[in-house]
Amino acid sequence: MNQWDDLKLFLAVAKKGTLTAAADELGSNVATLHRRLKSFEEGFELSLFEKGPRGYRLTSAGEQLLSHAEEIEESIFTAFRAVVGHDQKATGEVRITLPQAMVLLMTPHLVDFSAQFEKIRVILLPDDGLLDLERRTDVAFRFTSQPVETAVGRNLADIAWCRYASKDTKGTDLPWLNHIGLERNHVIQKQQEAVSEKEIMQVQGVAGMLTALKNSTAQGLLPCFVGDLDPELRRAGEPFDAKHQLWLLIHADLKRSARVRALLDFVVPRLLAQKNIFEGILA
Repeated sequence: MNQWDDLKLFLAVAKKGTLTAAADELGSNVATLHRRLKSFEEGFELSLFEKGPRGYRLTSAGEQLLSHAEEIEESIFTAFRAVVGHDQKATGEVRITLPQAMVLLMTPHLVDFSAQFEKIRVILLPDDGLLDLERRTDVAFRFTSQPVETAVGRNLADIAWCRYASKDTKGTDLPWLNHIGLERNHVIQKQQEAVSEKEIMQVQGVAGMLTALKNSTAQGLLPCFVGDLDPELRRAGEPFDAKHQLWLLIHADLKRSARVRALLDFVVPRLLAQKNIFEGILA
């Protein structure tokens, strides 16, 4: 019970819900994970999980253990951040999370950085989910109007959106593809509600919308930095302010980290030079 490796195993299964996903996160295999989990439960002489058709669900005992295990995990990460935040050499890993939609734009900058700073290894973690900056990442880029309070950072650019359609289409009287999952953005939601009678399909995620628009005769909304950079799309309307910004966020404990500072000093000026792309201003 007092072994951190066992608690890491328990946390991975609890959060991922399946042994396969947990094994991928831990760099292990399913058979080993199953054996270790069984041994861990036998040590308590009770079940921490119930196995169902959709994976593993916590029992009441498992839920009790989860809250304590998360506190231990956070304490360990806090301790490590307190040390690595004072590193004086630009070496080691920098883990970056950003939305899937930013991968195309960001990758050239990170490749150039890696070529110049050979002793720093960049780990790119595309993720459209909620930000978990404290536990598994050093630097985060997020589209938001309310950045998390536990991080420090800056607003790099406003994010404009626009209607797009395939370049094989003409005019603006086209059927609509609407986004799923943007209900919290009232500006985009209002735009979609105005054309709800013309909606023919709903699509989840910017990456999904991009692919759907390029392979249909419909129109839909995309961030300008995605739609304008794709040669297969055209604007079908005028850009509008979606009331979201691109935020750069790091944990406060890492402000003095040499490796993090090196990456930010390299990447941020490049992103600021592309501010017009994010804000939908064509050259």
